[in-house]
Amino acid sequence: MTKIRALRQFSHYHAGSFNQFEVRVVKDEYAEALIGMGLAEEVQADPILKPEPEPEPEPEPEPEPEPEPEPEPEPEPEPEPEPEPTTQVDLEKKGSKK
Repeated sequence: MTKIRALRQFSHYHAGSFNQFEVRVVKDEYAEALIGMGLAEEVQADPILKPEPEPEPEPEPEPEPEPEPEPEPEPEPEPEPEPEPTTQVDLEKKGSKK
């Protein structure tokens, strides 16, 4: 007779149902078959699979900073229009009447 530990839940035709990590004594031929299929391990041996601890919740990732917007290019200044003539001579050249 060999003491085995189930590595997961399974059912065997002769040995019955096993829950994960359940330890039970079974016939040597059943133990050899279950160990060979990877369903169980011998208890005297080092454990192949240990119960998984509850995973710690992962912290939420910090949002990536938004890239700074590029400054808009300044529009080119429009050429200034020529000033209207204001002197008497300039007015005569433009065709104004007195």
